[in-house]
Amino acid sequence: MSSALLEVTDLEAGYGPINVLHKLSLRVDRGEIVAMIGANGAGKTTTLMCLSGVVRARAGKIAFEGRDLVADRVPAHDIVKLGLAQSPEGRKIFSRLTVLENLEMGAFTRSDKDGVKADIEKAFVMFPILRERQHQAGGLLSGGQQQMLAIARALMARPKLLLLDEPSLGLAPQIVVQIFDVIKELNKAGVSVLLVEQNARMALKVAHRGYVLETGRITFTDKADVLLNDPRIRAAYLGE
Repeated sequence: MSSALLEVTDLEAGYGPINVLHKLSLRVDRGEIVAMIGANGAGKTTTLMCLSGVVRARAGKIAFEGRDLVADRVPAHDIVKLGLAQSPEGRKIFSRLTVLENLEMGAFTRSDKDGVKADIEKAFVMFPILRERQHQAGGLLSGGQQQMLAIARALMARPKLLLLDEPSLGLAPQIVVQIFDVIKELNKAGVSVLLVEQNARMALKVAHRGYVLETGRITFTDKADVLLNDPRIRAAYLGE
């Protein structure tokens, strides 16, 4: 079996008459953290939404464990069942539901009640503040707590590949460090990660490989440490 968990080939997608992604190709191997960096409007979120089935691909191939999600027109909820879950940009938790109810919603494709209960406990161990706030409405949590909840909710689907869209956005530095520590721990536990992140330095430090996206096209790809030390990347994305 190929080591590629996800293989994207010549992907094209957009909104209305506008194409955002132009023949985009990337892959995530089993056990990898792959970072995708780029400026605002480069198409990073569109890429993740397309992989999740929320935005329909116009052309190209998205092979997840060898199955072409585009050709088979797999709907978003079935993509989650296959093992691909997303923690979206801006968290998008259910603000009127409690923390516990948000976690239960993350397991909506599952019927194993004991397993769901065990995974909720894992979420509480990973993010102890969620245990303390489990009966509180999600909308009353701080930004950092909401980000923890969004990640924990995505993990309730037991994904093989976790898509993280801007997990550090708007968070205090100490919370960012905590979130990235969790990403590393999840990866050690066997979860592959595709990480979209404006904090390019943090993303490339935690990733195995990286892609640079510019106006819907991949312009650079290499091992993360190579990208981190590339003068062009440092000038464009690391503020040097």
